[in-house]
Amino acid sequence: MLTVDRQIRELRAELENCALTRRERTQALLELNALMARQTQMATAVAIRAAERAAPG
Repeated sequence: MLTVDRQIRELRAELENCALTRRERTQALLELNALMARQTQMATAVAIRAAERAAPG
């Protein structure tokens, strides 16, 4: 998860600070959106596992 967080930070910095062509900016935004979706999926999976372990069984 740290790698995903790091990639997200790097892409945000690139989008903010670099002069990108329209095509490069579009590609970076697509990558950023995919990484953010992956991060959400991973966080959801962790939350579900934690809830399953906490549930009386």
